[in-house]
Amino acid sequence: MLKLAFAISLTACFAHHHDEAALDAGDPAPTADAMTCGGQKLDLTYVPPNFGIVLDRSCSMTQKLTGTQTTKWQAAVAALDHALHVYATDVRWGLTMFPDTTGEACAQDPSQIAIDDGQASAIRTLLHASLDAADPNYPDGPCVTNIDTGVESAALDPALADPAHQSYLMLITDGAQSAGCDLGGGDPGTEKAVKDLFQLRHVPTFVVGFGSEADAAELTKLANKGGVPAQGATPYYQADTAADLDAVFQQIANQVVSCTYHVDQTPPDLDQTYVVYDHTTVVPRDPGHAMGWDYDAATTAITLYGTYCAELKAHAVTTIDITFGCPSPPIL
Repeated sequence: MLKLAFAISLTACFAHHHDEAALDAGDPAPTADAMTCGGQKLDLTYVPPNFGIVLDRSCSMTQKLTGTQTTKWQAAVAALDHALHVYATDVRWGLTMFPDTTGEACAQDPSQIAIDDGQASAIRTLLHASLDAADPNYPDGPCVTNIDTGVESAALDPALADPAHQSYLMLITDGAQSAGCDLGGGDPGTEKAVKDLFQLRHVPTFVVGFGSEADAAELTKLANKGGVPAQGATPYYQADTAADLDAVFQQIANQVVSCTYHVDQTPPDLDQTYVVYDHTTVVPRDPGHAMGWDYDAATTAITLYGTYCAELKAHAVTTIDITFGCPSPPIL
């Protein structure tokens, strides 16, 4: 799990910088001379991404995976449960399952669980319950695959319009759009919805095909239009086994984990602001967002890019310190 909030000690020019944990352990506090640059304390708070799961619960999900006694639904629930457990607080989760269980079969109600903080537990509970054939969400009806209205409904989640959080959708389906379902425009409607999310609203969509009956041609189109195609044999993420699906979900969740941190006050001069990993590595500022950090005044947030972001995701960084008001990097 990533460390979601860092205590950041800001002291003056050329001072030693300590996080709260180090100070508690008995390290010396900054000297009076060290405070002559107007040393202050600045807190960074992790900004988790929004992540909406768009999950196919059509009747074909009750089919058993080849050579096993495990249904596709059981495998999907287990794989999602794993991702929701590992990344419970790293991501703001939401869930839309299609088809829903009310009204017109090809229509779609709003998300069962809207994207928000702390939703992982609620989603896990709902999915666990759906393993029981008597549960309303067990995939035994309606027996349609309304990908179009499923995606369109998920796209209406208000959290996806929040500029303070990067947002994503993940579509998981084991089949093709039902021929008799076109309330959302059928395949062209889904393609437009995914394209508009990415191009107009900057919300990428990961596309996952589960099992041999997934519509490869259509999922390829959706994955390319969604803006985050896989780097494997197909532009969409293909999973044929329970283990494949688990690995795909873990891979995608790790990709979306944020490297953005809200700053509790605005650095007065970015040219005299320094970001330091573990008291030893000065991270360069990079307005080009390729390798380093940058500050977004609109969201009052600092984001790390390139290998510096990768180090955070790999849990290779314990503390981040940020210093402002010094003409050169502080001595650590």
